[in-house]
Amino acid sequence: MPPSTDEHQLRNQRISTRIFIILLILSLTVLILYTSLVNVTKTIDINAPIIIQYSQLYSTYPQTLTCACTQISIDYDKFLKINYTLHQICTSIFVADYWINYFYATRGTATLNSDDFRQSGSFIFQALNTSCQLSNQTISNRLTQFYSSQYVSTSVTPLQVFQLQTQEFVSQFISSITNDFLLSISTIRQTTRANNLLAGQLTNYGLYRQSSNYVSSFSVSYGNCSCASSATCAYEFPFYDSKNSKVIFIVPGIYVGCYIIEALLQSNLQCFYNKTCINKIQSYFPQYLSMNLTTLDVSLLGRFNMSSTIQELIDNLMVEKWNSSTTYDGYYNECQPSKCSYSYQTRNSVIYIITTLIGIVGGLITVLKLITPRVVRLIAFCIRRCTVKHNAVSPGIQP
Repeated sequence: MPPSTDEHQLRNQRISTRIFIILLILSLTVLILYTSLVNVTKTIDINAPIIIQYSQLYSTYPQTLTCACTQISIDYDKFLKINYTLHQICTSIFVADYWINYFYATRGTATLNSDDFRQSGSFIFQALNTSCQLSNQTISNRLTQFYSSQYVSTSVTPLQVFQLQTQEFVSQFISSITNDFLLSISTIRQTTRANNLLAGQLTNYGLYRQSSNYVSSFSVSYGNCSCASSATCAYEFPFYDSKNSKVIFIVPGIYVGCYIIEALLQSNLQCFYNKTCINKIQSYFPQYLSMNLTTLDVSLLGRFNMSSTIQELIDNLMVEKWNSSTTYDGYYNECQPSKCSYSYQTRNSVIYIITTLIGIVGGLITVLKLITPRVVRLIAFCIRRCTVKHNAVSPGIQP
């Protein structure tokens, strides 16, 4: 088909070509700017990462890293250990059978007052030994339950969060076991007080026979305090002169009272940190019963001090120090993440931009080829119509 010689058609073709080129350049420029400047999210998967890989990834992508656990419930004992150190009195000679038998040997050599330290002091140390054993057994039993508890996580917990959580687990464990232990002791004490029970060592009430068929009781007093009115009556243990029952020495910090447990709770161990005090006590025992006693070590004191009462020790389960250790590797190995995924924001590469343009430019050219000539012809047609109408109206206008 020969080229058109129509002036209007040729002009439209020239205009269409120019507009086509301009639109193509503008479109390509916009596409290049958009594909090169826009941020895109890329997601990367890593199969079965070891803990070193996980740590490196978390330090770089802490907000987007997720690692699904294969094992979602893990026993505490796989990653958490709790150790404790009882007060040194619990491992000292003063709660050992050797020391307690020391008192029994003394009783057979002389007639002593019932509240003389040599006569009744062993009861205090037996009660102290029982307190140590009870605390140790309670903690041991509860730790067995604690270790069987399970930590549940569907994905790997970050190290910092994991450490905070395990610290809270330990704090809750210590608080719970302490409260339960003290509640048990308080219940026993309150029951004993409310029922005014007779102490096995007759420290709160004495008995005497009025007749062959009748036994009466009388309350024991400690100072101006009568056991009939208060179960907590107590005073520091005395040593009596066997000849005239005169007090010759008072053991500082160790009490005797209506009930062994009440006297024990009011007592402290200050005398047993002092070698002079211990020697003084031993001087009132028969010389042939002498034994080598080592003082408690002041340097081992932590949360307590020399004048801390046994009540304070029991309020803390007789524990001088708690230690807990967390093994993050143990947790991670039990979790066994099968895959970790992380994402990050980046811009398209040059290859992606070129590939995208190649894929789009063909369609863009086709669309512009179809649309541009028709738009130009439409605009030209509208202009001619307006021109013809204007010329048709103009001759009728009078100057």
